[in-house]
Amino acid sequence: MNPTTSIVLAALATLAACNSALAEVQKPNILLIYADDLGPGILGCYGQQAISTPNIDRLAAQGLTFTNFYGCNVCAPARASLLSGLHTGHAMEPTKGGLEASLHIGTISEDAFHEQIRAKRPVSTVDSDYLGEVAKRAGYRTAYFGKLGVGFTDTHQMMHDYGFDYFCGLLDSVICWSFYPEYYWENETKTIMPGNPKQTTRNPNLFATGKASMTYSEDVWLEKALAYLDKPRDDPFFMIYATQLPHGPVSIAPKDHTYSDRAEWSENERLYASMIHKLDTSVGALLEKLDARGIAENTLVLFTSDNGHEPSYYRSATRQEDGKFSHRTWDGHTQGEDRFRGTMGRRGTKRYNFEGGVLVPMLARWPGKIAAGQTCETRAVVYDIMPTVAELGAVKISHRVDGISFLPTLLGTPEDQREHEFIYWAGRNAFNRDAIIAGDWKLIEEKDLNKSTGKKPVYQWALYNLANDPHETDNLIADNPERAATMLKLVQKAKTPLR
Repeated sequence: MNPTTSIVLAALATLAACNSALAEVQKPNILLIYADDLGPGILGCYGQQAISTPNIDRLAAQGLTFTNFYGCNVCAPARASLLSGLHTGHAMEPTKGGLEASLHIGTISEDAFHEQIRAKRPVSTVDSDYLGEVAKRAGYRTAYFGKLGVGFTDTHQMMHDYGFDYFCGLLDSVICWSFYPEYYWENETKTIMPGNPKQTTRNPNLFATGKASMTYSEDVWLEKALAYLDKPRDDPFFMIYATQLPHGPVSIAPKDHTYSDRAEWSENERLYASMIHKLDTSVGALLEKLDARGIAENTLVLFTSDNGHEPSYYRSATRQEDGKFSHRTWDGHTQGEDRFRGTMGRRGTKRYNFEGGVLVPMLARWPGKIAAGQTCETRAVVYDIMPTVAELGAVKISHRVDGISFLPTLLGTPEDQREHEFIYWAGRNAFNRDAIIAGDWKLIEEKDLNKSTGKKPVYQWALYNLANDPHETDNLIADNPERAATMLKLVQKAKTPLR
């Protein structure tokens, strides 16, 4: 090898090393703030006027606001999609919660608990990576705070399998209903919540305001998360802050009942609004910690929710045609006036695959990389988060996923953004039926009001153009049979297992 060649190769090697080091330095920390049952219309940046959310609004002003971002229709399936990068037809099927609570109060044995765990452990239709594993492979240290709630099969081992080095929160989705649980988990250690009463039944202790001597769970998650962020480390972090707020039943600590003086509101409305204020305060504390540590510039903050708005936490029920009381109708239209309009007038609420049940907020801030104060109409979905993390970390996912990285959208290069052929939600019960979006069109199985009677619903396919009819009121299927047929084929394609 001649000297000139040696010099060139050495220079190239040095340049490659520098580029590699630069890429490592530029790899951002990732903080995903994951709210619970939060419709976009509850936030000031999406038009809310009755409740103040200045910290979340600041996040929007400093970054990108998605107007067409989707979660799922209910908590557990959304979390399964988040962790797997798969839509609800492919992701591991969530299980009902309550098993851990039964073990805790002694109604089942340890052996029976583990036998059911083995029998019902959630699996997807593919041998999949999980979100935390992808982040770890990209060089991130991983942490999860707050509510997991995929089902009763959530254990410390599952958190390890999901790829999280550190966990602090609640595993069982039933125990997650309470903001005053008897205990929480810090990795494999069961830790008592100071001042909270013992849980003596399968369902947890529920308090609207609790006592000053009791411990409100959100305070614990925030304290632990801030302490985690305070620890200086060389490697970047991937952190999920999965608050329980504002999932019901409505509950707030006495010290945080900010809206208690709104005489014109019901008490449940006051409690709910105070929960939103508490959520906003937590977001503000996390953002302030990033600033104080000097790492805000190199941290991508994502803020979203698992599913759409749930007004039943603060509204009165109405008698339905089957004689039962409910906060919703079979066809997805909410009853009565909703003071806070968390669905922004969209049809449906939590549990439905109509827009009001699946449309969620998504805010993204990365100073210097994401242009401030921008709005994006790109359709994206919760299972896009995993491929976005993978692209940020320059790693591959070991299985096929339904998600598509939205990193080009974040970085302001929409010409490089791939679009979904379709976004799909699998139907699971009488309320949430199969639904699919392709372009601006949405095909959904809904109740046929002309044929359904009482407790015997009859379903039909309906076709809506979301660009012209975001409230899903004008069924165009009769005028568009070819498009409907094409989208029915997409439904079958969505149901086909990935290989």
